[in-house]
Amino acid sequence: MKKLLILLISILLSVTSLNAEGKIIGGANHSVPSWFKLSFLDITEDAREAQNNNKHLMIFLDLDGCPYCDKMLKESFFPKNRTSDFIKAHFDVINIRITGEKEITWDKNTSMSEKEFAQKTKIYFTPTILFLDGNKNIVTRVDGYRSPKNFLNILKYVNGKYYKKMQIDEYLNRVKNKNLYKLKPNKLFSNINNLSSVSTPLAVIFEDGSCTQCDYLHNVTFKNKDVKKELKAYTIVRLDASSDKPIIDMSGKKTTPKKMALDMNLSYRPTILLYNEKKLRLSIDALLYSYHFKERLRYVSGKNYKKYDSYRQYSRARKKELLKEGVIIDLSN
Repeated sequence: MKKLLILLISILLSVTSLNAEGKIIGGANHSVPSWFKLSFLDITEDAREAQNNNKHLMIFLDLDGCPYCDKMLKESFFPKNRTSDFIKAHFDVINIRITGEKEITWDKNTSMSEKEFAQKTKIYFTPTILFLDGNKNIVTRVDGYRSPKNFLNILKYVNGKYYKKMQIDEYLNRVKNKNLYKLKPNKLFSNINNLSSVSTPLAVIFEDGSCTQCDYLHNVTFKNKDVKKELKAYTIVRLDASSDKPIIDMSGKKTTPKKMALDMNLSYRPTILLYNEKKLRLSIDALLYSYHFKERLRYVSGKNYKKYDSYRQYSRARKKELLKEGVIIDLSN
C-alpha cells in the first residue's frame, strides 16, 4: 500500500507539472522623469516649439515591464550626469507607450493612437528613440538600449545637425573613444576570412575598441547555458570593425571589416549579423538579455523565418508555446 501511495503521488505531481502554466518574470516597471514635457501629443506643435527653443524633439517610446527601458532611464535620464544634462539643455522629450491608447495628432488631418503610431513607425524594440526636426522629419532613430557614453555621442550628432552631412555610423566612427575595450579571444570564434565558404548558420560579430557592451557579451551572455546551447548551431566569426584586413563577405565580394561595417551602417558595437542559407536573416544591434538573445539565435538557425513573416510574429508565438509548456521566462539578465 505504501509503495502504491508513493506511485500515485508521483503520477499526480507529474500531471500537475505538465498542466502548470509558465510565467514571465524579470520585467521592470518604470516611470519617466518628471522633467519630460507634459504634451498633448500634438507632434506638429511639439516639434515647432522645440525648434523655436533651438532644440530637437525626442520621442521616447517604451513598453510596460521593459527591462531595457528601465536600465536606460536609470542610467541616462534620471541621474544627474553629462548625458542627462545634455538632454535637458538641447531636447524636448515626450513619452509614448507603444501599446497605449492616447490620441496622437500628427497634423490637422491625421490622428492616431499611441499603438497605431508605433505600428506606423515600425517600432519593434523598446526603448526606441526618435529625433525630430522642426518639420517633423525623423532625422535619427535609435532602436534599443544605449549606454550613457554611446547615447551622448548620438545626442551630439543630432544637436549638431551632423545628420545633414553624414550617416550616424560615419560620425560615431570619427568621435568615439576607441580605447575603451580591448578585443579578447574566445574559443567560440572561428578564424575564417571567407564568409561565403560557411554552410552552417553564421553569426558575424563586429567589435572595436569603442565597445561598451562587449564585456557583457563575453562575460554574461555567452556564458548563459541557454545561449550556449543555441550557439552550437552556428559558426561564429568575430571581426574588428576598425580593421582594413581583407576578407570576403557572404556574397563573395572582397571587402574589409571596416568597409563592411560602414556599408551596412552598423553604428552599434557589438553588432551581430545572423545568416542562414547564405542570407542575412536578423541582426542584433542593441543590448539583449539572455532570453531575447537566445530566441533570436533560434529564430534564424531553426529557419523560423520560413514559417513567420517577422521575428516579432515568431516571438509572440514562441512565448505562448513556452508558457503553455510551463516554462518560466526570465526577461532579466
